[in-house]
Amino acid sequence: MIFWRILDNNLYTVGEVDRLGFEESEGLRVPDEYIEKKEFTVMRTAHGVGDWGIISAMPRLIKEKFPDSKVYVPSVKLLEKLFGKMKDNWGTWDNPFKNVHYIFDNNPYVDGYKDYISGEIFHDHYRIYDKDSKAIPLTRQMLKFWQFNAEESVDYCPELYFSDEEKQIGDDIIKRFANESEFGGLLITNRFESSGGRYDEESNKMLMNALLEKCDGMPFFYWTYKNPKELPVSFNKCFDMRNVPTRIQLYIRTKAKLNIGTHCGFLDCVARYSKVFQIQRVFPLNQNIVEAEYYVNRDNYKEQLEYV
Repeated sequence: MIFWRILDNNLYTVGEVDRLGFEESEGLRVPDEYIEKKEFTVMRTAHGVGDWGIISAMPRLIKEKFPDSKVYVPSVKLLEKLFGKMKDNWGTWDNPFKNVHYIFDNNPYVDGYKDYISGEIFHDHYRIYDKDSKAIPLTRQMLKFWQFNAEESVDYCPELYFSDEEKQIGDDIIKRFANESEFGGLLITNRFESSGGRYDEESNKMLMNALLEKCDGMPFFYWTYKNPKELPVSFNKCFDMRNVPTRIQLYIRTKAKLNIGTHCGFLDCVARYSKVFQIQRVFPLNQNIVEAEYYVNRDNYKEQLEYV
């Protein structure tokens, strides 16, 4: 994999590495001079909704440690300048660089979107990893590089902030289709039919149906990559969210009793607010883990079903 450097609004290739970041024993941390300026940029080099979502608590955590600081995120314009040639890597989205807005809009801890950032940007490649464990959340690895101790990054679970208008729209949809009933959120992407190692279509079918059956007829707000009639699963269909704006979808999912889905970053974004059950695709779990979630696989599903 490639380690990148971002300096004065330009992206540079540093070189090939086996693992992004710096091993704990190397003792590397962000320079004191950067901390003393109290102006931070939260930057990712991957641009799915979940890629941004899993680091969404960083602005708050930074301001808790440095109360007088400013925290910025890159604008769509800046992301297009830096990563535009790689846009197709995130082909699920018409413009993946807009995903930063789905995560950080209305966030009271973000001071703005920047078109130009002078100097060095310490992005997500600048992290401190443990050579003996991959499953340390990325936010905690990044903040460790930024001289945070373990206690200061413990509340890293993704977070979202919605406007009153967004809440009103979401609440109206919920009331119209679920009334006062408890409801769930379901997300089935095309990964449902993909295979790889311990992740395969037959297991996915079995695990998804086991989770849905445990919900005992609960109505679901859902997004599926194809008509649910064509899927080998059965659930109580409440409302198809395919044509609902992304942030409204996220808001509705934060209000669900639980969310069930194929392993993807979209559901990571709501784990602070709703139980999330994902059919595990990555073995072993890595830095994209959100420890509040339930990762379901063939070996542990009976135990995980007890939490539904």
